[in-house]
Amino acid sequence: MRTFSLASIALAATMALLLPIDSEAAMSKKQQKLYPPKDQLADVNSPQVKEWLKLINWSKVPKLAKTKAEIPNCPECPATKDIPKDACWWTCNGCVAKDDIEVCPQEKAWGLTYDDGPSEDTPRLLKKLKQANVTSTFFVVGSRVLEYPETLHQQIKDGHHIGLHTWSHAGMTSLTNEQIVAEIKWAEKIVFDVTGLKTKYWRPPYGDVDNRVREIARQLGYITVIWTKEWDSNDWQIPDKTITNKEVFRNFKWALSTVPKLKGGVITLEHDLFTQTVNVAGPLLDMGMKKGLEPMDIARCLSDPHPYQNSLVAKKPAPPPAKKPAPPPAKKPVPPAPAKPVEAPPKADSAPKEPKAKEPSEAADISKQSQRPSGAAQVAWSAGMALAFVAASAFFTL
Repeated sequence: MRTFSLASIALAATMALLLPIDSEAAMSKKQQKLYPPKDQLADVNSPQVKEWLKLINWSKVPKLAKTKAEIPNCPECPATKDIPKDACWWTCNGCVAKDDIEVCPQEKAWGLTYDDGPSEDTPRLLKKLKQANVTSTFFVVGSRVLEYPETLHQQIKDGHHIGLHTWSHAGMTSLTNEQIVAEIKWAEKIVFDVTGLKTKYWRPPYGDVDNRVREIARQLGYITVIWTKEWDSNDWQIPDKTITNKEVFRNFKWALSTVPKLKGGVITLEHDLFTQTVNVAGPLLDMGMKKGLEPMDIARCLSDPHPYQNSLVAKKPAPPPAKKPAPPPAKKPVPPAPAKPVEAPPKADSAPKEPKAKEPSEAADISKQSQRPSGAAQVAWSAGMALAFVAASAFFTL
């Protein structure tokens, strides 16, 4: 038993040292300049955006007029009679397209989503979700990722699902076709540069989507996710003091009372941008779980085994095997176990195609930082391997 315990401890220590080591350093100002200014619409005449525009078959995009809004705010709804019938405008007449995601198919399934982050308060929410053993979908804003890339790393590390919420959080129907492409692709690019993942799900800010916006997002490989009617937590009104915490809890309690009448599950709308919204997130999670709802991320809600457009390349290759010391002679010859072939890492489904730059892009360095172990980590890894082999040798000797 003593020998087995030593070997187990050594093996556990070695496996811990083999876990990926992420660099969580914030982006430098020089790296930030690779992206548009925070919270501003990008220049659609830039070479990068012009390349992205070539991805769209514009003949398939409905010719719908822009809606009126004070960008980046949500558009104002006109009279119902003035809304084009072929627009299917969710914000102002509640129209849901066939491929919009509004509910979870399974009963009691709770699509738990948080918008507008990451923020300085997101780590508190991550701690609560980890304690509850729950994963959620975070619809991130590109401008916030620019500020908190280390938090995005932590979200991935904790097993959460990442979706897009555009670059600057503007009402999408109020933008030009070119601006819509730029809002989605810049947000996609910064998430990819930081994590190596190409997102697949997106939520339009304010739920502001019509058939023009949907078709552009669809051609860029995105699935539109809204939320279940009456399941907006309205937590976003707390910072503006147009609603109180007690009212948020009361409204959520009423929504929970309708669960027995639902044919499927629900998708809720919450936010992790402000301290006030994160403060109510924990109590709302507890309330829902006590009523029998099972919180989960959107990919699990939809039983999607590939939550990203390049999900097959998410795994990092294993480190090369170290040379083992020769074991001491045993009393009885033990036939050696056949060596297992090392599998090649899977290929990407659809890695993002970016235009070739004349100079090496520093954006790639951001992703490399998360994969490059430090010198100290390499020494610790080697020490752990040595400890494992020593323990194994002791096991066979005894």
